[in-house]
Amino acid sequence: MRLINLAAFTAALLSVACTSCDKKSSQEETPENPADLEEYTTDVEYYNFSPYVPESTVYAVKAAGEYIKVLPTAEPHIAWLGVGDGKVKFEISLQGEKVESVVVRPVAKNYSYRIENGRVVLGLEKYDRVSVEINGNIDSPLFIFVNPIDEARPSKEDPSVKYFESGQIYEAGDIVLTEDCKEVYLEPGTYVKGNILGVDIDGVKIHGGGFLETDEANIGRYAAEFYQPFSIALNRCRNSVIEDYTHLFAAGGWCSLFTNCDNTDITNVHTIGIESSPGVKTNNDSMDIIGGKNIHVTHAFLRGHDDCYCLKSQKFKLKGAVDGIYYEDCIGWNLEAGNTFEIGYETNLDITNVHYKNVYSIHSGTSGTDMRRAAFSIHNGAAGTISNISYENAYAEDVMEFGIYLACLSHSYNIGYDDDGNAIEYSPGKIRNVTYDNLNIMAVRDGKGYCVIDGYDETHNVSDVTFSGFTYLGRTVSSLDDSIWKIKEYCSDIQFD
Repeated sequence: MRLINLAAFTAALLSVACTSCDKKSSQEETPENPADLEEYTTDVEYYNFSPYVPESTVYAVKAAGEYIKVLPTAEPHIAWLGVGDGKVKFEISLQGEKVESVVVRPVAKNYSYRIENGRVVLGLEKYDRVSVEINGNIDSPLFIFVNPIDEARPSKEDPSVKYFESGQIYEAGDIVLTEDCKEVYLEPGTYVKGNILGVDIDGVKIHGGGFLETDEANIGRYAAEFYQPFSIALNRCRNSVIEDYTHLFAAGGWCSLFTNCDNTDITNVHTIGIESSPGVKTNNDSMDIIGGKNIHVTHAFLRGHDDCYCLKSQKFKLKGAVDGIYYEDCIGWNLEAGNTFEIGYETNLDITNVHYKNVYSIHSGTSGTDMRRAAFSIHNGAAGTISNISYENAYAEDVMEFGIYLACLSHSYNIGYDDDGNAIEYSPGKIRNVTYDNLNIMAVRDGKGYCVIDGYDETHNVSDVTFSGFTYLGRTVSSLDDSIWKIKEYCSDIQFD
């Protein structure tokens, strides 16, 4: 890796205007939430970015009274910092426009905020991850990520650590982990351009509140087993810890991939997939897990142009049975394609014991034509049995296609190769024992938001599904006779409590 020559850094970045001026507005105070915010803390870790890192000309953000850098992208703008105990006061202004209205998502988390003197005033604490959507703008929202204060910094002199320092911009390219150097530390305030690959390593650690950017110029490839370009890929890297970074993927492919990474904790990661160039349709999954046991994904925020939280058991040459995957306090936003919380489609091996708790689909997108995209979906597209799946406190806040979709179905995707390298032919699987406890479809687009339970045939069907507390636009759904069900074929033992 090498430090970028700052003197030669692009003129476009040099021309970016600084936002460290206080924008005033004549707008009167208009409380969005009449409740007073809690007492604020000043226990804050500000991130020291290079002055050559671009800065938003749309948003200005104060945290605990100090302006912080807001990073622009062609889609969302991003601000983040570290916080200790307590709630920090954020003040958000638009540059050149008045704040007339605001929505802070997840709405289901019921954040307290108000519009005061032309600014949004919002209290957040560590592990909060929000999308601030001002004046109805969801094309260029503001994302705010609140990390814990970083107290686990390794030594810069440790040869087993790839250490990226704050205040620097790195053109790192391919960051390939080895047994002798399997830790990547992104110090809060660093800006790294590159990708990370680890294969057959025990105890990988990727951490720190810094920033990793991967675009078409520095995507990773591992053609031996995996044919999608990526930003972060770990294959058979067990006992790993992945936490706290913010991650931009401006390319087609999969932002992050974890294959057979047993006993892995993925905590407080923020992955943002955007188009490879403005206006160019770019499919990019946010996080794919293929095979694995005992994997915990917690406090994550994923946004991409395809599936967000995606779980498979076999695709290309990657394969592995799935047993024990836990998603908790996870937020997702899928755009034109894909699903927010998805199991499928490539499921030739069994998938069992997958649990979602306190999960939020803040926007579940569509490209205009229905193609089985949903906020919460199980698409069993191969011969495996998918069983023992639970959803507890699940919220879909803006459904643009389907709310839930459970199906055993044939499709055209690659479901993997056998040991001789031959493409596996499709044969149907089954879905068994799925429970929904406090499922909430909160808002749907006009003519959208239907739900589906659809087996393949009498034998390869969807069975033993229980709904306990299913609300749809504020009312209770209590049977398959409800009008929300668009398809209800080849299913049995569907219960509503």
